Amino acid sequence: MLTNLKVQDFAIIEDVDISFKNGLTVLTGETGAGKSLIIDSIDLLLGERASSEKIRNGKDKAIVTGTFTFKNPRLSSLLDDLDIPHLKNTIVISRTISNKNNVIKVNDKVISLNDLKKISKYLADIHQQFDMVKLLNKENYLEIVDGFNYELINEYKNKYVSSLEVLKEQYIHYLELEKKINEIKEKRDIYEYELQELEAFNLSLNEEEELNNHIEVLKNYDKVYALLEEIRNIIDKDSLSDLYVVKDNLERLSGYSNEYSELHNKVEDHYYELESIYEELKKKFNRLDYDPNELDELITRSSEINILKKKYKKDIPELIRYKDELKSILGNKEDLDISLKEEKAQLDNLYLETYNKALELSKIRKETSLSIEEELMNNLKDLDLSSKFSIEVTPSIFNKDIDMSIFHLDGIDEVEFYIETNIGEGLKPLSKVVSGGEMSRIMLAIKALFIKSQKISTVIFDEVDTGISGIAASKVANKIKEISLSTQVITITHIPQVASLSNNHIKISKSVSNGRTHTTIKELSLEEKIYEIAMLISDGKVTDSQLKYAKEMVLGK
Repeated sequence: MLTNLKVQDFAIIEDVDISFKNGLTVLTGETGAGKSLIIDSIDLLLGERASSEKIRNGKDKAIVTGTFTFKNPRLSSLLDDLDIPHLKNTIVISRTISNKNNVIKVNDKVISLNDLKKISKYLADIHQQFDMVKLLNKENYLEIVDGFNYELINEYKNKYVSSLEVLKEQYIHYLELEKKINEIKEKRDIYEYELQELEAFNLSLNEEEELNNHIEVLKNYDKVYALLEEIRNIIDKDSLSDLYVVKDNLERLSGYSNEYSELHNKVEDHYYELESIYEELKKKFNRLDYDPNELDELITRSSEINILKKKYKKDIPELIRYKDELKSILGNKEDLDISLKEEKAQLDNLYLETYNKALELSKIRKETSLSIEEELMNNLKDLDLSSKFSIEVTPSIFNKDIDMSIFHLDGIDEVEFYIETNIGEGLKPLSKVVSGGEMSRIMLAIKALFIKSQKISTVIFDEVDTGISGIAASKVANKIKEISLSTQVITITHIPQVASLSNNHIKISKSVSNGRTHTTIKELSLEEKIYEIAMLISDGKVTDSQLKYAKEMVLGK
């Protein structure tokens, strides 16, 4: 529960310090006094985004601090995971808002807004008028139903989402394979022609380099011949024999001194290497021949290869690999068809499996909805609304042909709320048949049920009684009081019926001094509370009869 709230330099609030207690606490005061700012301050502590526009004029920052106590083991576990100390199950949340940056602290540890939202869902729930707007939009109904049985529904939702992710991957894989096979079928004639052309060329990896070398030799035949002939003449003049004599003499010298051994070994290695080189050069010279027809053929082959490379926009290694790919593609037509059939069977199985997971989730939602309907109609009766209420959870129809559009992250369900507020009129969509006062009571009935199911320790109502008067106002007051018996309730109210049932009454006023507006907070005594309720009954001027009636409301007859 919220035990203390401190607000500094937040809009027209300069500095307030409010202690909150168990039971029902009401906030009253004239319009514009700052009641909603108190709610806004609490909302900041629960994870609402901060705006520097809320900083009091002339100040550089606003600070909101709240102290909460709790008994929820899940919150204790979360705080441990976030490494936040929490002695005596108490946490202090602080929000500092400035033009430069916004800082969030829990027990003096700086945390992110996202982590604050994780924490705050275990601390309190704020009901604002925007919640009634949500109730008019069927897009929010699924979220509302899931909220009543969040943990169980989330367990089934996670199983469904995991299955959906696998299904999506398989669906994409199947489509890609199908596209590939269709392309092969459409281009089969082209692929066959290309394979035939590439096989006719009979390309080899090093062919281009060998071709260019051979062409260069034949184009420069005279120069090559002359150079090789000069080398052969040198070899024939016993140059190698002279080197052999040097090698032989060094071998003999080694017998006299080891210093010649190394030189002998080097010369010996080079001698045999040169001998091998000389023999290779002689062979090249003997094989050297000039054939103009061969040169023409080589040039033609080189030109054709260049044309082929340009046509396919690939080099020779790529052309060879492409030829092998074409062989594989054209040779495995039956294998591809079998693979596609196998992938389709796997896709069908995953499709059915995911749909069944979605149906399991849908079943839990329907069971939750039945429980909501029964208790909600009791709550509505308590609020002077003898209405029939129905929640219809409708899953998408299974289509044996793969239809991925039926799956969403939240499942396959559509949810509609139906209500009959006038006997005999029949059930109609909630958003089309209720008035403002009825909507407030329906929202309160839903909120009361939600608070009970989630075991929320603190609930804040921001003018939940708007548009309500007479008997309905008394019924609303009694329902709010009933909620406060098990949950701390803080509410802004303008109706005396709610204020009269409060355990604690806080009046919020504003005044002007030194050219500035100030908000003041006062916890009322019993007499002050009775007078304030009389003010709510009156039109601004309290009479003795109104005071007497207010006293009867608070103390009973």
